[in-house]
Amino acid sequence: MIGKIILWILAALFLLLILILWTPVRVRAAYDQGDLTVKLRFGPVKLQIFPRPERVEKPEKKPESQPKKKKEKPEKPKAKINREQIFYALEKLPPIFGRVLKRTGKSIRIEPLKVYVLVAGYDPADTALLYGRLEAALAVGLPALRKAVKVRDEDVRLYVDFSERQVKLIADVGVMLRPWSLAAAGVRALGSLIKWYLGFRKLASPLPPAEPKAEENVSEAA
Repeated sequence: MIGKIILWILAALFLLLILILWTPVRVRAAYDQGDLTVKLRFGPVKLQIFPRPERVEKPEKKPESQPKKKKEKPEKPKAKINREQIFYALEKLPPIFGRVLKRTGKSIRIEPLKVYVLVAGYDPADTALLYGRLEAALAVGLPALRKAVKVRDEDVRLYVDFSERQVKLIADVGVMLRPWSLAAAGVRALGSLIKWYLGFRKLASPLPPAEPKAEENVSEAA
């Protein structure tokens, strides 16, 4: 009797594991000039991975007094992607993704794939070079991506503006796959992606210094 109960429990756990592995996972990332949002959906469960939602703390009851002015938190300067980082990503990422998609690509769906890049820079020659490299990468990469995975709602555009000084990127990308595909892809690409990310961060431009508040300027002048 006890043996049958154990077998039923093991069978139930096995079926639960199969259900989890076959339930679709949807990850959607949106990037707009330094603001990154990543959301995950697993079956009926929806989570915001980044940025983490702030916890609302219940204020403690205190005796009535004059309301204190809240100190405004200074806005943190946002890091932006520079030309060296783009060149580095174009060189390192395609081979990594290519190796992964050879085995797991057919079970992955990308929807949407919306990327808008404004190519700009201080040097017109460097700007033209970057634009040409991006055009060549898209001409080769997009057909290969469509062949490897299912792509829907695609809209990828490049612009160039010699009057601007900073590359601008707006992206909205969603990926749907099943956990077993995610696990297989993660095992194959984890080490390479960590190595790429560390190199990508080293090439980041230093953040600009925070501007002093107007109140501080007035006090200094006084």
